[in-house]
Amino acid sequence: MLFAIIFTVLAVMVTWLLYLALRPRALEVESETADLRYIAMALILIILTAAAVASMLILGKLGQVTIGF
Repeated sequence: MLFAIIFTVLAVMVTWLLYLALRPRALEVESETADLRYIAMALILIILTAAAVASMLILGKLGQVTIGF
C-alpha cells in the first residue's frame, strides 16, 4: 500500500513538472536563469522518474509469492 501511494505521488509530481517545463508561457522566456531552471527541472524529473520506477518494481516484487524450501 505504501509503495502504491509513493508511486502515485511521484507520478503526479513528474506530470506537474513536465507541465511547468513545457507550458507555452515558460517557453517564451530567454535568459541564463531560464536555461538553468530547465536543467534543474530535467535533473529533478530524472530523479523522480527513477524513484517512481523503483517503487513500481518494488510493488511488483511484493506481489509475487515466493516459495522457499
